[in-house]
Amino acid sequence: MKRWLVLLTIPLVLLDCSNKKKGLLLLPFLGLGDGTAQTTETSKGEGTFTVVGLETTDPSQITAPAETTPTDGATSGDQTSTTSPEPTTTTPETTTTPEPTPAPVVTTPAPTPTTVVNETTVVVVDQTNGGNFNFETNVTVPVTVVVGNESGPVANAPVTVTETTTTGQPNVVGVGTTDSNGSVTIPISVPPTVTTVEISVIGVNPTTGEVVELNGTAPVQQPAAGGSGTVVVAPVVNVDTTNFQPVNGCVQAVDTDCDGIANIYDEFPEDPSLATTARSGRYTIAFEDMFPSAGDADLNDHSTVFTTEMDKTPANKVKVIRGTYTHVAKGAGYNHELRLSLNVPTNATVQVSYVNGTGNPWNGCAAAPKYTANATGDCTGGTLTSAQLKRGVLILPSSDKTLFGSKNAPSAGTTFTINDFVRGVTANITITFEEPVDLNQTKNLVGGHLNYFLAINQKTDGVFRQIYRPGYFTNSAGKDSFLDSKGFPWAIIVPGIFNHPTEGADIRKPSTSGYIFFNAWMNSNGVAHKDWYLHVDQIPAPNRPSYVVRVSDFYVDNGFSAYLIKAVQKNALEVSASLIVIGAALGFLMKKRLGKQQAA
Repeated sequence: MKRWLVLLTIPLVLLDCSNKKKGLLLLPFLGLGDGTAQTTETSKGEGTFTVVGLETTDPSQITAPAETTPTDGATSGDQTSTTSPEPTTTTPETTTTPEPTPAPVVTTPAPTPTTVVNETTVVVVDQTNGGNFNFETNVTVPVTVVVGNESGPVANAPVTVTETTTTGQPNVVGVGTTDSNGSVTIPISVPPTVTTVEISVIGVNPTTGEVVELNGTAPVQQPAAGGSGTVVVAPVVNVDTTNFQPVNGCVQAVDTDCDGIANIYDEFPEDPSLATTARSGRYTIAFEDMFPSAGDADLNDHSTVFTTEMDKTPANKVKVIRGTYTHVAKGAGYNHELRLSLNVPTNATVQVSYVNGTGNPWNGCAAAPKYTANATGDCTGGTLTSAQLKRGVLILPSSDKTLFGSKNAPSAGTTFTINDFVRGVTANITITFEEPVDLNQTKNLVGGHLNYFLAINQKTDGVFRQIYRPGYFTNSAGKDSFLDSKGFPWAIIVPGIFNHPTEGADIRKPSTSGYIFFNAWMNSNGVAHKDWYLHVDQIPAPNRPSYVVRVSDFYVDNGFSAYLIKAVQKNALEVSASLIVIGAALGFLMKKRLGKQQAA
């Protein structure tokens, strides 16, 4: 009976959701890696810009200069008589009224449309870290936009960079404002499926007062030489305009809080201190834990599925970080804790809460062992100083507790079903900085992701070992400290829910790898098969079992969606009935809407 009640409430949820405004998924974060420019190519005509009126006209924005035209007979300036004086004669006195000074005649500028042409130059970016491939899947590049008009550079023009590949809707990935040279460089990081980004520049037509938007695109990837894979490119977009300048002051019809970010891109349109929320989407961070020795490259010793959000100011600084982290694998004998290091010059308030695999509160953090000395705020949060933030904010405590003694890392060929999979503890973390911070000023981001590290219950010289992703630390020889002797990392971040290898299955070996394109991606330094993680060799054969754990099949969100997925597998009759009810409800809504339209 309970099952039927849940299913029958679906139409009510649909009806309620139909009245809610859709939000924008603002996927990846800002942040540059250690790329260096290699070659330059010019591309003309690609990503041609267009002018779009925003249906708002403000006469006070008309700034063309006025001209004064004298009337007939009028003179200007000082005049001196040089004629000889006439003899004086006495005549009756008369009064002469002086002619009034003519008023200036203001010439209203003729309304002239805004025009735009553009030229894009791209620079191929080295995505390796000091010559070593750092195994980052995201595309991380600077996007430079230069805006000019008839008079020269256009300063103070707001520029927004978005991508629509991921969701089909504009996802803001960076904002900035042009400087006195009309230029702005915006660092972005996007998933490897994104090859172009959209650019928006908002200003005003000075002859009409109309607020307009310049729209265009720019490449961030292009085909590699020889046609195998793609290379990452940093675009420099020169936008030349006529009858275009930045808004003089503020037009609240398009920018309610006057923070320089138009309402169409501003997630906080009534708060001038905040502008956008950068949403990462779902990723997985997976670790090998044998550091400093090379591991077995099965990337399942500690695996966590996570999403993060960052609330940003109009100046692209971060005020709030929110994250959700769910432990999904512990294919190791060691125990570990997951932390986040933040190198920032300000204090922050940390809030933390935990739920177990069924979504109920989990109170086991305090009793779990800790592997980071002198840490503050573990399990409880509180106000942390700059030094304490750098030492590490605890995300997930000891892994033997957060996965409840399970591993989710069977051997190849072992039967492993949804009934065997254990969903671990989920941590919900909110970090609010006292002052907004520029995370790019110090190295807090590599590949668009924050500096997560794993602390292990093993010590070297009396200190618990810590494992980081490549890109953060180098040794005395200038080599990355977290690439092993074969150039393989101890940690990697993968888009989506990563189906990690089975226990002991080296992802690099064709005989045991579940990913047929991983080696091509690795050996090409990320040029070939950037989407390697989407191509899973999942079909077992008599002589070849599956070498991946299908976490994506087992990992479902708690609540309604989890019930529905299980219902599809086990309760086909009830689901069919619910779909009939949903169809009837939607049909009723459509009929009612059509009836209103006909009545109108």
